[in-house]
Amino acid sequence: MSEEDFQRALAAFDPDRLPDGAVVLQRGRNLTVRLPLAGADAVVKRFPPPSPLRALADRLSGRLPKAERAYLAARRIHERLPGATPEPLARIAPRGGAGLLATRYEPGLVSFTARLAALYRAGGPCPALIALLERVAAACRGLHDAGFVHLDLGNQNILLAPDGRILFVDLNRGRILPGPVPTRLRARDLSRIALPSDFLRVFFEMYWRAPPPPGFLEDERRFRRAFALHSATRGLRHPFRPRAASPEPAYPPPQDIWIWDTKSEQAVPALRPRDRRRHQSVTRVLAPLAALLRLGPAARRQARRLAVVAFGRPVTGLGSRVFVSLSGDPDRTAGELARLERLPFAGVHLRLYAHEPAGATDARIDLARRLAALGRPVAVSLVQCRASVLDPDGWTAFCERVLSALGDLGGRLAWCEYLHAVNRVKWGLWTFRELALLLGRLPALRRRFPAVPFLAPSVIDFEWDYFAAALRLLPAPAPGDPPLAGASAELYVDRRGAPERRQGRFDAVGKLAALRAFAEARPDALADRLVVTEFNWPLAGTGEWSPVGSPYVSPGPRTGDPSVSEADAAAYTVRYLLLGLCSGMADAMTVWSLAAHGFGLVDPGTAPGAPWRNRPGFDALRTLLETLGSAAFASAPLRGGPDGVWALRFLDSAGAPIAVAWNASGAPADPPAADVLGFVPAGALDMLGNPVMPFATLAGAPVYYLPRPRWNPPPPPSAASANAP
Repeated sequence: MSEEDFQRALAAFDPDRLPDGAVVLQRGRNLTVRLPLAGADAVVKRFPPPSPLRALADRLSGRLPKAERAYLAARRIHERLPGATPEPLARIAPRGGAGLLATRYEPGLVSFTARLAALYRAGGPCPALIALLERVAAACRGLHDAGFVHLDLGNQNILLAPDGRILFVDLNRGRILPGPVPTRLRARDLSRIALPSDFLRVFFEMYWRAPPPPGFLEDERRFRRAFALHSATRGLRHPFRPRAASPEPAYPPPQDIWIWDTKSEQAVPALRPRDRRRHQSVTRVLAPLAALLRLGPAARRQARRLAVVAFGRPVTGLGSRVFVSLSGDPDRTAGELARLERLPFAGVHLRLYAHEPAGATDARIDLARRLAALGRPVAVSLVQCRASVLDPDGWTAFCERVLSALGDLGGRLAWCEYLHAVNRVKWGLWTFRELALLLGRLPALRRRFPAVPFLAPSVIDFEWDYFAAALRLLPAPAPGDPPLAGASAELYVDRRGAPERRQGRFDAVGKLAALRAFAEARPDALADRLVVTEFNWPLAGTGEWSPVGSPYVSPGPRTGDPSVSEADAAAYTVRYLLLGLCSGMADAMTVWSLAAHGFGLVDPGTAPGAPWRNRPGFDALRTLLETLGSAAFASAPLRGGPDGVWALRFLDSAGAPIAVAWNASGAPADPPAADVLGFVPAGALDMLGNPVMPFATLAGAPVYYLPRPRWNPPPPPSAASANAP
């Protein structure tokens, strides 16, 4: 059909008398109808007549009617970016009257608004959300590079086609420019994109494929504030025009947007820090202050006592105090179990997530029972999501379902961490009131499952003030009931490198001692036990799979990146385990995790079926467990000091001496003398289990000194077994 045929057919269309077969897509002033038009499947939109004042202004300025502007804009885009808007067919555009625009119908279109709302409701997954933002950002960039500024580029006017195309509609406000759109007008367009603030940051970086140019962010914020004011004053500007109900689904409130990232295996923040604080209660500051006033004096007394006893008491069963997290992913289970066989003594930790479907939870439960049957101590963490706060009964049902299946493991269930990272809003808890709500469900669970050794309050990183405030919220047990099995802390040593490095006046041992001191200030609620339920170091070069790289690696240089090399992560892991356990400040410690591309002891790759690779961290932990797993810590003759050298003494199960030493300063140093080690070593192993000369130079990687040479260490696995998925 020719344009004249479509024009004649459109002229015969009467919006007040719809023909048979017409489907109303949108009612109201901007009536939109799908119908056959001159043999084509078309969509016709009616533009209401302008007000008398607007009509006069348009006549004086020479501005074209809405339908004409929309038609010309669609024609320009269709010529320069084929498929980026529905093909325009015809228009009726009388000056001062109602207009009509006909475009070819595009089947299966979904708005950007609706797709985002669906992802928010589903909790992500984050890779799907990031892929969507990349597509839309690239399409917006292409639109602007083609010389068209939309001026109403809201999410509802960006449509997604089943074939992957991005289409733009409602073009009547736009302007056709002779060249690419200037930065300031791009900022005006993009200020209409509605995203949580941290995803908006990501969207802008995707759009520019680099950090945004100077001035863009300032202009964008100014336009966004102006549009917010414009929207807020609509009732004043149009007091007699009823607001039409939007056909688009509503987004959840910002604090209820909870997104799970499968790559980094964590929830990701949707909001930037300034916006997160806007939604938090003033109790975020007041509650820690009140807790410090209440628990501080007792904690200071306990801290002085702990400083005296650190490294001063024997610690037995070192290997049984080390736990390794498994992903619980069925695609990784075979590879993880094969490597677990080479880690003697270690317990196994699993997270169970409230946001996962029942089938995934069942698979994790089955794996936990299987590991217990193999004789491994099993520990679990019950991990909440935002829905757990909004539906506490659902959270309780999830906990009961898991504990009903695992509560009969007896002594094989080493501990059960209740809640996860309660001081990070990305995990769903925004206020202390919400934390108290979920902690209030714990007494009933304890009564139903008295054999389960619960740990709480699960604060991540060294936020001792929040830890104190969370401790105050722990419900005291009923008379005659024992306290919780201990305190849990996900102490990452602030992800700033070596565990001996100080944050303020606290190194890793000092941080553990401070947390333990506060926990001991609540003897009514907690047993005298501190478990580090999670730690690792983010690995350099792992992109968005890294905890500090997810969900999107920004273009341009990175500043303040705490990622470390694989070799450094291996050394830090061994040193942190030795410091935490031998000092007696931690009763057990958990490496997160066995196999993960961004932070695991083993690299499983980034694609299904990729070959696996044992990282230095795996061999370092294997060597630690094989050498000291059955040993007892005896003393620490060197504890850093000016030269940074540490030396720890042990006795193996036969009573033979073993020593471990390293130089925390990183500079080469002479090894400890025989009188420091307590014996003359006849052999030594490096961190990875390879024989070295006993008196070789000492650096940051721990060296094991043995009373007899071990020239035939366990052979490494074959290439086939080492890389088995």
